[in-house]
Amino acid sequence: MIAWRNRCLLAPLALVLMARPGLLLAQDAVPARGEPKSLRELIDAAVNQVEADADAKEPAKPIVSLRWANNVRGSEDGLTVLYIFEGQPLAAACLYPWEKRLIHDFESISRGKIVARQESQLVWQPQESGVTFAPIPEAPAPEATRALRLRQMKSLAEQFQSAMLGWKADSTDREELRMLPRPLYRYEPKEMSGAAKGPVVIDGAVFAFVMGTDPESLLLIEAVKKDGTAVWEYGFARRTSGELEGRHNGNVVWHADRYPESRDPAKPHFSVSQPIPPELLPVAPEN
Repeated sequence: MIAWRNRCLLAPLALVLMARPGLLLAQDAVPARGEPKSLRELIDAAVNQVEADADAKEPAKPIVSLRWANNVRGSEDGLTVLYIFEGQPLAAACLYPWEKRLIHDFESISRGKIVARQESQLVWQPQESGVTFAPIPEAPAPEATRALRLRQMKSLAEQFQSAMLGWKADSTDREELRMLPRPLYRYEPKEMSGAAKGPVVIDGAVFAFVMGTDPESLLLIEAVKKDGTAVWEYGFARRTSGELEGRHNGNVVWHADRYPESRDPAKPHFSVSQPIPPELLPVAPEN
């Protein structure tokens, strides 16, 4: 159980690549802005802020990639945050209010291992990624320029579909999801000295399948170099506790069970929450 020191703000978590010996991202203080005066201010203030110590060349930065709402499920204010290190995403998180609590829901989307710390305390250390990558069938070779590769990624993303199978055992709450036309994030991979084991990532993008504007699943498309040859790979990641599937040209290629374990810090899906101050809760309309 994580003890939050501030009644209004989720304590920042620092994301660290374990494959980088000596790399430690330290907690930065939340800017002094006084007490949040609205639910949106509370959510905005809870976005992680981290800085690197002297051993790191650049920090893993949280970026707000999307503001969303899901009126069907009663979440009117939500954020999707991606944690970026050396131009590549390590993890995704959604921040949203639910049943009078502010939820901070993480998913590892890194090819390597990551850890998260609250100050010096280790709070999340997934032993595997939430994404399994596979070659995109019959995909052309990645183009030579970034502009042409972006065009390729958008075209390849259109070959994929995703559906929310929901929370009911009979999947009667199934809903096809809509892919946002623009990626949430375009990679800017950098040359890594002493790179971790695995393929060299040349380029990539994160696409979102949404209900309303709320991401329910993510699609990662990456151009990677293996044995000197560049190829396109893909991987799906969950952004909900509901059951999900992903398809390529109509064929099911990914499935995520409903209600994944979310309290085990060794799992790729991890959630923490805290009560929302009563004065910031939405006022119920009068009858």
